Amino acid sequence: MSDVGPPVSAPSPETPSASPSAAPASKGGPFRETWLILRNRVLSGLFLALPLLVTAFVIKWTYDLLSENLIAPIARLVLRWWDTTQLVQAESWVVNALAPIVAIVLILSTLFLLGMFFRSRVHRLMDWVLLQVPVVRTIYSAVMKVIDSIQRSGPSPQFQRVVLVTFPHPGAKVPGFVTSTCVDRLTGKTILCVYCPTTPVPTSGFMLLVPEEDVFDISWDVQDTVQAIVSGGISMPQFVEYYSPEELKMLGSVEVAPPGP
Repeated sequence: MSDVGPPVSAPSPETPSASPSAAPASKGGPFRETWLILRNRVLSGLFLALPLLVTAFVIKWTYDLLSENLIAPIARLVLRWWDTTQLVQAESWVVNALAPIVAIVLILSTLFLLGMFFRSRVHRLMDWVLLQVPVVRTIYSAVMKVIDSIQRSGPSPQFQRVVLVTFPHPGAKVPGFVTSTCVDRLTGKTILCVYCPTTPVPTSGFMLLVPEEDVFDISWDVQDTVQAIVSGGISMPQFVEYYSPEELKMLGSVEVAPPGP
């Protein structure tokens, strides 16, 4: 007589089977899906508009600077001359609209005429006269050095050098451009002149004198650095050499990852 085991009962049709795909659907619902779609679309629009806004801000800042200090005064002179001569009868709004355009044309024409005397005897005579004035000499010579460095056909290796500087306090570092070098009179150490631009307008910043051993070279080029500064860190290279060899020795227990491609 063979042993027969107890009968195995079939699963009841009324018992609901656990579906792994049912749990996530109960958590979110249509409202959460709608919220995620709206959030992703808004963030995508922000990423699209942010470069345009930053570019427009820089252009507006440059235009306002030129308009307040150069275009507006010349436009007022044009309007005053027009009111005095009255060569052609025209509506006031037409004159007010044409005055800035005439001012811009006059500025460009003046620059074109000055360009004919560039590096000529007149230019050298003007340099000699301005360099004889005590106060003007300091400002004029500094500006001329900056313009000469920009006009060089071949980029200067020191100007192309991008470094990290500890600033404004220990524990924080900022990128900067080495513009020139000098030597400390007492120790003979090399001192670097480092220009650290500010965000989002890199034309303003800080000029720091830093010993050469206190700066850290990084693999960024000038374009990568300027893009990172203007974008406020949004457009950043993937890798940066943040820690110096001395700091890596202090972090001895930390495993150093291989450099990226």
